[in-house]
Amino acid sequence: MSGIIKAEHLKFKHSFTKYLPVIAPMITLLLVLALTGGLENAFPAGAWNWWYVTLLPGTLAVMCYLSIAKDRKNHYYNLKSLPVSGQKLMIGKMIYLALGLLAANVIVFLGATIGGTIFGTTIPIEGAAVATILLTISYLWEIPVYLFLSAKFGMFADIFLCMVISIGGVVTVADKSSWWLCPSSIPVRLMCPTLGLLPNGLPIPAESELWNTGVILPGAILSLTWFIVCAVILNLWFKKMEVK
Repeated sequence: MSGIIKAEHLKFKHSFTKYLPVIAPMITLLLVLALTGGLENAFPAGAWNWWYVTLLPGTLAVMCYLSIAKDRKNHYYNLKSLPVSGQKLMIGKMIYLALGLLAANVIVFLGATIGGTIFGTTIPIEGAAVATILLTISYLWEIPVYLFLSAKFGMFADIFLCMVISIGGVVTVADKSSWWLCPSSIPVRLMCPTLGLLPNGLPIPAESELWNTGVILPGAILSLTWFIVCAVILNLWFKKMEVK
């Protein structure tokens, strides 16, 4: 499996895909810095909220599309001709994208932490570190979904669904008791007790139920379950496509 991941990395060695997990969080940090103007406590909260609500889902969708675009262009002949099962290659692709997701979240963590040291912050570093891990786990399920959409329909469907599920997850149930019913609401809900931020980026009132940390473990388990289910469906679809 490590060889497949290395091959996936080499495939994008001189392409935009390799640098996207670095460029996207850096753009996020610079935009928030420009818009907050160094206001006390505003930069870290803005950086985290902008990242996981809007820019992270979009970045992941583009990463997935670029990851499979070359394979889709030649009708996956390069994958089918290798002496390795297509399912294993797809798993390697998902692991590679998951590592890119983790790297992007770590960059936001470092940038927000450094900015918080300079401009002040109400977000504890322990909570930010936990948020980095939880964001990686809770967005994993989107990788097989975006890979399937990119492979089956192309970039437009990939980006369009990304917008729909991101907006739906924040607007509909992220701060309600039914948050667990919608997988795109899970990361936003988990950020409430870990970062102390409402879905709109404002601080959570001290007496709010959103401080409840009891949602963290169930949310992480639900996200991993969604990922496994979506990954299995993607592999079954790719296996069926291979025999055609």
